Amino acid sequence: MLNPAFIPTALLLQLMLLALLQEGLSWWSSLVLIGILLFKYISFKAQQKVRMMTINALAVMLCLLLLSQLWQQDMQDSMLQLLFFSAALRLFSIHSELQHAKKLLWVQYFLITTGFMLNQSLWFASAVFLLFFCNLYLHYLLFAPVQQRQFRWTDIRLLLWVMPLCIALFVLFPRLPPLWQTERQHQAQTGLADELSLGGLERLVQNDSLAFRVEFADEKPAQHELYWRAKVFETFNGQDWLPDLQRASQPPLATPGRYRYQLVVEPHFQRSLFSLGQVSQLQGQVQTVAAGLIESRQQISRRFSYSLTSNGSAVAQQNPEEAKRNLVLRHTNPQASALAHQLKQQHRTASGYAQALYQYFEQQQFSYSLRPPVLNQQAQVDQFLFQHKVGFCGHYASAAAYLFRAAGIPARVVAGYQGGVWQAQGDYLQVLQKDAHAWVEYLEDGYWRRFDATVIVAPLRLTQGLSDALSLSERQFLDQFFQRGVLGHWLQQLEWLDYYWSVWVLSFDQTEQRFIWHYFKTMPWLWIGGSIMTSLLLVLVIYLWLQRSNQSQNVLLRQRILKVLRPYGEKADYQSMESYLRQLIQLYPLQATKLNELLSAYQQFEFAEQLEQLQQCRKLLHQLAKHNSTVG
Repeated sequence: MLNPAFIPTALLLQLMLLALLQEGLSWWSSLVLIGILLFKYISFKAQQKVRMMTINALAVMLCLLLLSQLWQQDMQDSMLQLLFFSAALRLFSIHSELQHAKKLLWVQYFLITTGFMLNQSLWFASAVFLLFFCNLYLHYLLFAPVQQRQFRWTDIRLLLWVMPLCIALFVLFPRLPPLWQTERQHQAQTGLADELSLGGLERLVQNDSLAFRVEFADEKPAQHELYWRAKVFETFNGQDWLPDLQRASQPPLATPGRYRYQLVVEPHFQRSLFSLGQVSQLQGQVQTVAAGLIESRQQISRRFSYSLTSNGSAVAQQNPEEAKRNLVLRHTNPQASALAHQLKQQHRTASGYAQALYQYFEQQQFSYSLRPPVLNQQAQVDQFLFQHKVGFCGHYASAAAYLFRAAGIPARVVAGYQGGVWQAQGDYLQVLQKDAHAWVEYLEDGYWRRFDATVIVAPLRLTQGLSDALSLSERQFLDQFFQRGVLGHWLQQLEWLDYYWSVWVLSFDQTEQRFIWHYFKTMPWLWIGGSIMTSLLLVLVIYLWLQRSNQSQNVLLRQRILKVLRPYGEKADYQSMESYLRQLIQLYPLQATKLNELLSAYQQFEFAEQLEQLQQCRKLLHQLAKHNSTVG
């Protein structure tokens, strides 16, 4: 018979799942699921059965609706919705047959674990594990007697015994890469776009969500050196900068680096990754591409971890064609071209020209703003440099790259992130989306040197962050996007826990496993094995001694009684100690008082384990032993 609490608990579980998996559900599927669960709750309270023909017809309609929506959503979300529909409709087939309830449980187990395809943060994982234990409780209700509604300690203790086995399987079981990879076609992406225009990063910095986190092994870079390269744009069409990169000819040489660091990247559904300057060594499922960039081998749809070694120096030129590509320019901004020609006449070297540009941006009193004036379609660089003089990092990077190329110096625009906030509790760097930044790299002596006009226009942007570089009105404008509730502030304080969850659990891959196995091989197993065996034997001896000590008092007391009272008469094998003492009380009236007291004290010690009664028994036996000579 089905436990009466089974269906209400299953309804509550699916309602919590509906809230947890919202990211993978469309608005119409959420409304349908709410309607199904509400309909089941009403029919359950009214104790009415729904005809299976009705449920099957509804299932067919939902399948057809899902098929019609396939072109609007990716396959992963469609399969998730189909699985949820099957779990919700399965509730209607549960009456008194356990077979349908068993099928529901297994569908819900699969449904709960699909949550990790949507989010892998510590807080989301905690909710998933909570729902898993709720489903485990449903499993318990299915097989436990109806009259038994709560866990017993023995049941909970069994779960505790299983936990070390689960941890061992997690560490030792081979870490396989994903068997398939689905792209979230309509996922609202965060991160850098595949093109950059003047003012192309303002919207991104209005997002304070996490981009990635970094932990340095040894030396840490200074704040002004934290330029995280992610994308390089080499083609300029007059308004936008576009990528035109060639594949790297060879991987980086495994040379010693100045900085060794591990990054944990949030899912942004791209392949581009982040690095500091020239990368010399890399570890993880990553590869080098053109312009010294790093990318993942697959789209990053979950938290991703990798390790790098960098010198923090300028990126080396790959080939002569790279310089030629970064000289191509359509002179659509005559005033900027004239300025570049004038400065180049005065400064022949690339570094001297870069210094002249720094002085130009300083002398012309440019300002830094999140809300710069709108530029016309034509001659946007001229409008920015000679009319408005107000812009964000994208404006300065685009204009500076144009000025370099107009002077005959190869240059390109680099997009990534700058800075970050050091977290004292976890000793790691946290980089947010609002730290997005753009700058320029120009070629000199075979290396791409960094040029960032923001250093002159808004120096606080590099040393203290974006907010300190803005005016009070713009800071208030930016803060309206970063408002958090009480729960948000509380979770922010505990974000270091989520970081270590990512490092120790989510980032545990084949590389970490190989390191553990290599470490195990180098350990002195003879000494370790001997120590383990000695410890086990010691534990066994202590256990046996404790078992014996718990029983020895009773055994010794019985032996003492039989020895002292043997002159009074032998105890028969079939007799209990109580019947033996009562027999002696009848045979020896003169000692009846002491024997009665001995019987009472023995019973209290034997069954209530009162130690003071043990002392009383010993005292009475001592007195009875003195009268042994008068017996008979």
